[in-house]
Amino acid sequence: MAPPVTVGWCGLGAMGSGMVSSLLAQKFTVKAYDIYQPSVDAVVQKGAIPCSDPREAATDVDVLGLMVVNAAQVEDIANKVSDVLKPNTSVICFSTVPPTFLSTLQTQLDKAGRGIQLVDAPVSGGFIRAADGELSIMAAGVDEALKKTGPVLDALTRSPGKLAVVGTQVGQASDFKLINQVLCAIHIAAASEAMALAANLGVNPRKLYNALKDSSFMFGHRVPWQLRDDGLPKSAMTIICKDVGIVMDEARLIGFPAPLSSTSEQLFSAALGAGLSKDDDANLVKLWQKFGGKSVVESGTIDEEEAIARAAVGGEEHIATVSKLLYAVHTVAAAEALAFARQKNMNLEAVFDVVSTSAASSQPLVAFKNELSWPNDYSPKAGQLSVQALLSQLDQVLVEAKRTSTPLFLTQAAYQQLIVASRKGWGGEGASVVGRLWSQ
Repeated sequence: MAPPVTVGWCGLGAMGSGMVSSLLAQKFTVKAYDIYQPSVDAVVQKGAIPCSDPREAATDVDVLGLMVVNAAQVEDIANKVSDVLKPNTSVICFSTVPPTFLSTLQTQLDKAGRGIQLVDAPVSGGFIRAADGELSIMAAGVDEALKKTGPVLDALTRSPGKLAVVGTQVGQASDFKLINQVLCAIHIAAASEAMALAANLGVNPRKLYNALKDSSFMFGHRVPWQLRDDGLPKSAMTIICKDVGIVMDEARLIGFPAPLSSTSEQLFSAALGAGLSKDDDANLVKLWQKFGGKSVVESGTIDEEEAIARAAVGGEEHIATVSKLLYAVHTVAAAEALAFARQKNMNLEAVFDVVSTSAASSQPLVAFKNELSWPNDYSPKAGQLSVQALLSQLDQVLVEAKRTSTPLFLTQAAYQQLIVASRKGWGGEGASVVGRLWSQ
């Protein structure tokens, strides 16, 4: 069996540190660099080789991994290290960047004539799965580069993680990540909106979480961070704001209407403006506190709070109200994301295969795959709420929101899309017919 490759690594934020920790646990040799020395020190304690700059991290390695903040940092590092990398080295870009960026960067590297090949490999799954080597990774690149980087990619995507090779050209995987982030951004924001309403309604937050934690991956994953706010950012607010900004840049570029994505972008931008830039993205819920809303943070231990939640009497009607909010937002979000993929002429089966098993998943996305992916070919599945019935439910949600002075940004955006569907004569159709709005 061939020994693990030597990996150079730049970028040790929450995700990058977890990924390096996983590689080290699997006996890879990793040369690590980050501008923040304590992050370097932390992985050195686990066996990494410390590096003082990107050039040192890129010297004498088989694969270079980049998990930095944005495209500008990727380009800066690539330009700094291109002459010290061994000829024909493969560079994996794990960062979320605009789809066209990497193809432009590959062209620049080709001009150097040293055979450096990029692999486009954005990730999904959060820092815990990163540390466990159980990420979902979308990858694209030429066959030779994918083969060289295969051991690293495989090590980071152990089951229940998943490696999906989605193309042979860099940028194609970033297209998939773009669609993934449409859903992730909306779902993270929806989790905060839902919990803010629940708090103002007086529902025990853990009781509500236990009832609705399977509504989407992000609700199940982020709400515990809200309940147990420890002051340590696990998935930075600035990162999701950057990612949804990339989504909206692409939407404007191709003329795609993205009402829920645009609402999410404004919510995260508002959070930064409100002083939450150092928080993790789950704490978008704190934005509602600045509007006079109640906190969802627990004061007891988890065991104590679970006992309180089990003993809590009542609240089921309010939990049902919040459930309706999430169902509506998740349904319209799935329609928006899959319509975005259609407009970009992506393989929708492949898109669904990726997003339905990643952090972007939700119950409506999985339940209404066909009618949301190909709305002109599939009639809405029987047994679901009609557009008009869902609007009636949202009317009740909005009454409660008004009564408790809780602004519901995403809920209102989803409501407006459903109103348009109703005005088209689809009120009696299943709510997943909303996917047709982008096909008219």
